[in-house]
Amino acid sequence: MNYSTPPINRSAYPKPTPPDAITYREFLQQNPAEGFLKIQASRAQKALPTPNVEISILQQFSDQRVLFFRGKTDKDGLIDNIILPAPPLLDSLQSEDAGQGALYQVFAYHPEFVPESHEIEIFEGITSILPVTMRLPQENAPWR
Repeated sequence: MNYSTPPINRSAYPKPTPPDAITYREFLQQNPAEGFLKIQASRAQKALPTPNVEISILQQFSDQRVLFFRGKTDKDGLIDNIILPAPPLLDSLQSEDAGQGALYQVFAYHPEFVPESHEIEIFEGITSILPVTMRLPQENAPWR
């Protein structure tokens, strides 16, 4: 017997087109505006900022992989004002395409912590905030 159920889309928005289904040039044509991203890296259940976390923002397209940003968090665990291509705001407000921002893969690396990866949508003129919680390797170990 199969007890699995199909996944339920709990989002009010339709899924954006996967970036690997289009070329980089098509992506730029669909995303001529700019949106912003702020990274907040922390540890210890978000109590302590984590400096020097290397952040890479990239995306795989059908014709190439593009690195949009690479940098390290400051002493407060922050990287502010990362500018990324985004769709025009009016396009993302249309009812048939509502909520379709530009998708990006965000990778966080620090030699003392477990690497993290996230996906985020970016919209024109809006600053998205991505909290990145860094975990020590022993925090991943199963309880005994």
